[in-house]
Amino acid sequence: MADDGRTALVSYAKGWDLSSCSALEPLSRSEAEARDRAGEPYVMVHRVPGRTVPVEVHLVAWGDHYVGVWAYDERGRRTQELDWRLLEPGRLLLRRRAQWRYDSLDQAEFAKDVWRTRTDLEPDGRGRTVFEPQGALGPSRHGRVEVPEADRRRDRAEFGAGGVGSLLLSEPSLCGRHADDPEATLEASPADGAAAALSPWLPPRPAAPPHLSELFRPGTRVATKDQPEMTVHAVREIAVLRVPSGRLAVACPLTTDDGRQRELRERIPPGAYPLQEAILSYELEYAGEVFPVEEGAAVRLLIDEEPAATWELALAEGEDARLLRDDEAYGFPTDAALGSFADSAAWSVLADKYRRYSMEGEEDAGEPIADSSYVRTSDSATGGDLIHFPTGGDGVWPVWLGRSAAGKPVAIAVACVYLPDLRILGAV
Repeated sequence: MADDGRTALVSYAKGWDLSSCSALEPLSRSEAEARDRAGEPYVMVHRVPGRTVPVEVHLVAWGDHYVGVWAYDERGRRTQELDWRLLEPGRLLLRRRAQWRYDSLDQAEFAKDVWRTRTDLEPDGRGRTVFEPQGALGPSRHGRVEVPEADRRRDRAEFGAGGVGSLLLSEPSLCGRHADDPEATLEASPADGAAAALSPWLPPRPAAPPHLSELFRPGTRVATKDQPEMTVHAVREIAVLRVPSGRLAVACPLTTDDGRQRELRERIPPGAYPLQEAILSYELEYAGEVFPVEEGAAVRLLIDEEPAATWELALAEGEDARLLRDDEAYGFPTDAALGSFADSAAWSVLADKYRRYSMEGEEDAGEPIADSSYVRTSDSATGGDLIHFPTGGDGVWPVWLGRSAAGKPVAIAVACVYLPDLRILGAV
């Protein structure tokens, strides 16, 4: 192809440094193709002659079901993002599209006053748009959108080592060809001394479970960024929860979405299971005095005595972990700082009884348990129960599923207080 100034030269590397706008460990095309086949992440860098920064960079990570696209202006500022997810063989879904517009040459990338818009999409085409014409410093407009199938789906073959065209930019004349010498067209990786300043672009990393097994091990010492040392004081038995249907709901009994509970996809054997609370103890200093504190940190429904070897998000119908972005997690929403475990088959009866007990003062509708710190409601027709628990505030609280080494479900848990940057210090 003739080099007419509109030809994008496509080169490859193992990674991309977002802070310096430079490639990390250049690859040949054959090396990139090998990583493509293995599902290992790599980047494609699109450049045009006469310009020092790329027009576009793709992070291809088939093993993570992800293709990310960043577009750059001539000053190396990111102007657009596309987030594609591989949810079905050979087809990609547009998960997010974001744009930034800079008013001046010296305006910093992602400055607080930069014009911006973002659209997040679900697989069915519905989504939400946020528009901030004055950036974070001004008002924002929120709205719902429906994006046609043709605009939110792409063939996998259009991306990766086999497809070199520019899909983000609108100019149809911007074609692509492979550079003859990838190492020569890519910027050199930062020197070893600059490694600490690297900001490598990585595939999305959803939220991770917060050391749930250790939180239910008395004597374990833990710390967060707010508390330098805490100890798992005890595992408290709250009550036995009956789940005769084997269908478990973990949701706020006072906050429902369209009147529906959040029923977990994972089924458990019908039966009755202990609900337990992990208690943390620590010292809190206030006004020069030190006070001992005990706080419930997590609750779990113990399905089996076998220890959990792994933890994963406990998903509900319609949720797909492959759609999550960095630090995101599915969970139950609450605007009452409450959650509950319940037999999902009897949810409407159980939640109604809880509302009548807690909001209307109907004492016969519920039963205080565990030193009156918790409330249980029961359905005589099905034999199912609901037991509520407090959370550390409103918002969305993730629910985690523990599995044995053989993959059997052994526990369902919720960290019901904020534990930022939780780490394990050891045992007493």
